[in-house]
Amino acid sequence: MWVILSVALAACADLGEDPDLDPLSDFPWPRVPYQAAWSSEMNDFFVAGGSGIIIRLNRGEWQQMESGTERQLNGIWGSSSEHIVAVGQLGTIIHFDGEDWEEMESGTTQNLTDVWGTSEANVYAVSFGGTVFHYDGTEWQVKTETGLDILSGIWGTSKEDIYVSSTDGIILHFDGEEWRNISEGNPPLFSVWGLSDTLVYAMGSGGTLLKYDGESWQTQQSGTTRGLYGMWGNRPNNLYAVGISGTLIRYDGRRWQELEYFTLENLSDVKGNSRNEVIVVGGHGVIFKNSTLF
Repeated sequence: MWVILSVALAACADLGEDPDLDPLSDFPWPRVPYQAAWSSEMNDFFVAGGSGIIIRLNRGEWQQMESGTERQLNGIWGSSSEHIVAVGQLGTIIHFDGEDWEEMESGTTQNLTDVWGTSEANVYAVSFGGTVFHYDGTEWQVKTETGLDILSGIWGTSKEDIYVSSTDGIILHFDGEEWRNISEGNPPLFSVWGLSDTLVYAMGSGGTLLKYDGESWQTQQSGTTRGLYGMWGNRPNNLYAVGISGTLIRYDGRRWQELEYFTLENLSDVKGNSRNEVIVVGGHGVIFKNSTLF
């Protein structure tokens, strides 16, 4: 799993070029796993992980926030910097209102793996127990029991277009009325992410990378055999995915290619914003911030 040390990636203009690594700050990083990141699309990032830790980068300054929980946080999502939700172990759900984090009543003790939504009154979380939970602005309730083992990721474009990945190798889709199995027989999948309803990716073990074009799922050559955990990009020909043992791959519109290693730790997530700021988070002390890679 993943912990924290902060460095900056700079001067990485070409694929394969060794980046210069410099300390980002003297912030006393907690030595805990870091699992997920989220950006408000402005100038701040939130990173969530073990022991309930949440770190925020706001206007260039890192700060550790008081989350109100000591349980591991596995996923984080927000509609704005004044409405952020993080989920984790034993049904833990916490909410940030722009000032403080407060625990929400989830109604479950299942480990929650990921969270995504369209607004502060429409948020979904998925779990180890194969359950999809929904928040309607008032309370969390069970949305559906899928019968699958572990739901590993969730992402969508709207209330009528939501995708869920699973370690069963099955991808589910919600059209606003029902959940359907739209892909099966895949290796274990760890995450799902996309740019639009005609450009969705699912990723998983052994470098598995699946692409959905709005009609069908097709296997992509990822350029790696290592498991992939997270993806982000700002346009169809500029996508990045991260995974096991420092794996970082990039799609340039023609092919996926593995970039030069800058750590051997597992990388769990990558997120960026409209200001061309990007962070990669991972294990045993890893948060990388890079303003030139994208």
